[in-house]
Amino acid sequence: MNINTELYKTFYSVANYKSISKAAKAMFVSQPAVTKAIQKLENQTNCTLFIRNSKGVSLTFEGQLLFASVQKAFVHLQNAERTIENLANNEIGCIKIGVSNTLCKYYFLPHLEKFHKTYPHISIQIVNVPSPTTLALIGKGDIDFGIVSFGEHSSRFNYIRLMNIHDVFVSSKEVKSTTLPIEKLRDYPVMMLEKGNQTRILVDKFLSNHGVVIEPEIEIGSMDFLIEFAKIGIGVACVIKEFVEQELCKGELFQLPLSAAPPPREMGLVTNRKIALSHAAKNFVDMLLT
Repeated sequence: MNINTELYKTFYSVANYKSISKAAKAMFVSQPAVTKAIQKLENQTNCTLFIRNSKGVSLTFEGQLLFASVQKAFVHLQNAERTIENLANNEIGCIKIGVSNTLCKYYFLPHLEKFHKTYPHISIQIVNVPSPTTLALIGKGDIDFGIVSFGEHSSRFNYIRLMNIHDVFVSSKEVKSTTLPIEKLRDYPVMMLEKGNQTRILVDKFLSNHGVVIEPEIEIGSMDFLIEFAKIGIGVACVIKEFVEQELCKGELFQLPLSAAPPPREMGLVTNRKIALSHAAKNFVDMLLT
């Protein structure tokens, strides 16, 4: 049986109002149109659904059975409509975002705070993983979007550049020389991120291209510790310049004036090209880009 859902809608309204005329008024249609719809539904179900009386109509036994199911269906639809409306108004929703610890602390946190204050009812899940893992999660659709520390121009993803970042070497002591030959890095106790980290891979490649091989005194997975170690004078740390601007301005850290510097690289926002963003996720992306 393939019955037009509009007939069920008319049936549901008449059953609620217990009156064809009141249902017609509520639905902004004519009374004959409602009567015709009920007759058509009764013909298609081969059941009498209403008993007509002087006060209006009442449900037959068959009508009561049908109404019980139709009522549940319309309650589910009404709940779904309210849910969609709440999503559209950013009153509910969930966003999953992939970002590394470093990018989360030094770039993402202020944006997260702003979004949460604007949309306090949106649930936000942060997945703290390296940029390559973030891309893998986006590819599988496990997260809505990610912020990565290198340009990703694959056909699988939408990529939006957020800013340029620069890898630099810093220490707690200022180097008086205006230019320091890059080979002189070997004379310092150098501290770098662990091997396998995307930043470490790019910096090692840059140094190798200049004939410099560094065996770091300290290798660690957190740029936070590299910064703190450099501030207390343990050695020269390879960090992202944009994330130590305050320390450089205060004179807590000094950038080594190397004769060659790693090229700037992009930090960007990545989404899955084949998966549309939810309303909440789109609003977060829009906020990041403004």
